[in-house]
This record gives sequence, structure tokens and C-alpha cells, in this order.
Amino acid sequence: MAYDIKLSKSRKDLARQAFEECCSPETTVRYGVKRGRPFWNVESTQFMYVPAFHFTAIRSCRRYRYTAIDEAGGVHSFEAGDCCSLLTPIWAELPEGVVRLTVTALNEDGSDYAVVGARTFFRLASFPEETPPAVCSYKESALKAYRFAMSQGFIQHWLKYGEPDPYYDLNSYPCKMISALGEAMLSYAELCPEAREDALKVAVNAADYLIRITPRAGDPLADVPPTYYLEFCPDPEKYGVITPNWHAAQGHVGTNMMIYPARAGHMYLELERVTGDRRYFEEALKIGKYFLDTVEPNGSWYLVRSCATGKPVTNNYVSPIESVVPFLTSLYERTGDDCWKQLCDGAVDYMFKTQLASYNWEGQFEDSPLSTNYMNLTHYAPVALAKYLAKYRAAEPGALEQAKELMRFAEDQFVVWKRPYPWLHGAPDDLPPYDTSKWHTPAGLEQYGWYVPIDSSTADIALGFLTLYQACGDELYLAKARALTDQLTRVQHEDGKIPTHWMHTPDAEANFWFNCMFESCRVLSLLSEYDK
Repeated sequence: MAYDIKLSKSRKDLARQAFEECCSPETTVRYGVKRGRPFWNVESTQFMYVPAFHFTAIRSCRRYRYTAIDEAGGVHSFEAGDCCSLLTPIWAELPEGVVRLTVTALNEDGSDYAVVGARTFFRLASFPEETPPAVCSYKESALKAYRFAMSQGFIQHWLKYGEPDPYYDLNSYPCKMISALGEAMLSYAELCPEAREDALKVAVNAADYLIRITPRAGDPLADVPPTYYLEFCPDPEKYGVITPNWHAAQGHVGTNMMIYPARAGHMYLELERVTGDRRYFEEALKIGKYFLDTVEPNGSWYLVRSCATGKPVTNNYVSPIESVVPFLTSLYERTGDDCWKQLCDGAVDYMFKTQLASYNWEGQFEDSPLSTNYMNLTHYAPVALAKYLAKYRAAEPGALEQAKELMRFAEDQFVVWKRPYPWLHGAPDDLPPYDTSKWHTPAGLEQYGWYVPIDSSTADIALGFLTLYQACGDELYLAKARALTDQLTRVQHEDGKIPTHWMHTPDAEANFWFNCMFESCRVLSLLSEYDK
């Protein structure tokens, strides 16, 4: 069903609303409070919503001068009784661009006593009056991308041989990639009936392979599909798969990152629903039992475990809202067994008590090192929690406001509507740094550790905005969702490929992750009901 949504507000009015929200202390992102809430932005380099920073007060001083110099040399200043105040008095007048902020403690007579802190950051533009339009319908874009995927050797190999393509390096992440592939093929089969037979065969072949390589009874991680697996390629040099992705997987072989088995479990449940083959339900149940048996008292799970011993190799915990909670929810809906609901509720409670309380939205990626607090934030967990609150708890007091604030955080730190920050971004393998002025925008950025425009990040944030629109009816959320989704159609190639990286260089173009494109396809399909 398609909804012919005609916005009652003009884009000019929506842009004005967005700007006012970015400048108001009532609608900013949660800011830190001394001896209270932590300041999550210690590593942040860009802001759209008015921020506050943590600086150390001088006991004898009662006034502080904030001086911000914008990119053109303009000076913006105000005084406050706190060295950690919001920049509200000057935020609306600060133009887009680099800002150099200094906070100075003052003597009783107003003269300078000492500088207590300084920050350099990029002042991002808020949602603009105009963004580039879509070049085709969202449904057409999704179909083109699925057809492109089906034409590629690494998927044709699944169709013809039931095995992973030894030439495709990302097959070294089987749990992640096969889970994405299986769910995508099920979606494609539903969207395009003439492709159903081949799409289902790919999904079944890939899932059956994942089942075959999953360790069984007697293994410390019995019934838990592997995050890393290199044996799909008998001769890495011959097949040319010794790439940065291969090296990343090689460095983690012997461990399992516990967010990915949940994705496999969810895929198995979807596959059983479509095919009726109970084997897939049994596999999902085994994975669920592992989560049931290994849950920690705090409601979460250790993030990385040794394949040799089954014991945790890190103190980091799973951020469960994105993958584990949807899996447990599906298990509960499939079985009606209350143990899955209790496990799910405990995982959500963990989110409330830890990440929502601290705003330490830790990036958890199979090819990235683990991080300490606030070093590598990402949008995935806050967007997932915002969607959960809007979908399941919107009637609870304060839940929808929390969801809105989470989406403000995601937009503040991971959306670029117009001009990206100007600092050169390092590229892998000693390639020249990426020139951010060439990046495609609007776009979503992935994580601090890979702070670049990614198609699936753009799609994920768009879906978060859509979910809020569905929950509260604020047209600004729908406008933002559409603007980001429009861009997915604009970067898409004629052959249907939606590139993963939007840095506009050949090496970035070549770094293609099909699971990211499949997330874009999913969001394009969902947004097609709200297409203009």
C-alpha cells in the first residue's frame, strides 16, 4: 500500500523548524552536567545541535567568557556563571564551518584570569530548505539494486554451487554476510515474484552452508555460527583475497563476536517462515538457547568470546538492541515461550541502565578494534533504541521524547545535510587522504573510527526518522527520511549498484559491501510506501 503523503508544511517552514530545534536548549541532544550526567562528546568533532563541553572550573572564579571564532574570522561571545554552559547565546549566529572556541575564567572586575579550555569543531548546517530530489521511485531503485546483486559472481556462486565464492574476500565474515544475504533474498523474492525461485535458492544454499560450518556438540561454542572463517578459500594468494578485509578477519580468527549469531538466528526464523522448513527453526532455537545459557546478571552478554575455550576475551558487553533484541522478540512471537520475553526485557533493561544512561553508544563492528568509553561512537544502537521506543513503548511516559532525543544525537553526530567537515580523512593502505569536499551529501556517517558517508548508515538513520514520523506525525521527520532516501537513488549506478562508500574516489568505490546495499534496499522498500 502506498500513502500519498502531501506535507502540509513547506520545506521552508520545515527548515526553519529544524534550525530552531538545533538552537534551542529544550530540543538539543542530551548534554553533560558536572557531577551528574557524563559528557559524551569528548571525542566529537562536529555538532548540529547546540552543545556543551566539559571544562574544569577555577574555584575562585564565578564568571566565564565564551569566545567562538568562526571560519570567516567573526567573533561571537557571551558570559556565563558556569564553564560548561550550553552555547545557546551564540549558536544561532554561528555560520556553518570550523569554529574555534575558548573559555576564559574572569576576575571579579571582568578581566581575564586564565583559559580553562578550548575546542575546535565543525558547526554543521541543519536540515536545509532544499536537498537533491530522487531520480526514480524508491521501489524501482530497490529492484535495480537487487537485480544488480543477483548478477554478481559472489551471489551467482551461491546459486550454482551452494558454496561461497573463493574470490570474494567478505565471505571471511560468514555469519554477518550470510545473515544479510538470506534476509535480502527473502525480501527480493517477495518484491519480485519472477525472481522468487532463484532468490530462495540463494537464501537456502547460503543458510545451509552456514549450518554446515557451525560447530556442534562438544565445542565450547556449540551451535553458534562463526563470525570469522577463512576456509572458504583454499588458496588466498591464487584467488586474490588477501585484502584489508581478509587481514582484518585473519586477525580475529579464533574469536566470535556475539552480535552476529543473533542476526543468523533472525535470518533462520525468517527462512523457516517462508519455506516451512523446520530445520531453520531448530537452528534459531539452538542459538537462542546459547543466549539463554550465557546471559550475564546485567542482562547482556560478553561481546567477544574465544572459540577455543568459549570464555570472554574482553570486558565489553554486547549492545543488544540492534540484533539480539529483534531476534529474541521473533523467537517469542514464534514460540510463545515466556523465557524469550524475559530475556529480551532484561536486554532492554540493560540498555536503559547503561548506554541510555551514559550515552556511550559504542561502535561494535567485526572489522574494527574494540574501544573504551566514548572513543568510537556510532548511530546504530541509538537509532535502534529510538525505533524500539517509538514502536513498542510510545504510550509510556517520556518514551517518545527519549526516542526523539536519540534521533537528535544520531543526526547531530552522523548526518551531514550539506557541507561535511573540512579535515582530510585518512585512507587505507597508504592511499592519499580522502578530500571531504568531494563527498556525496546528504549522507549518514558510520562511526567515529570510520567517519565517512556510508549507504547503510544513510538508510538506517532514514528509517529511524520514518519510525518517529509514524509514531508522532511530525512532518519534519518524514521530510528528513525522504531526503536521505532520495540520496540513495542519486548515488545508485545505472547498473543498479548502490556504492557503500560515498567519497567519490576509485578506491572508495571499489570497497563494496553487499550487506550494506541490502540494508539500503530494505529501507528503500519500506520508504516506498511514503514515496513522493
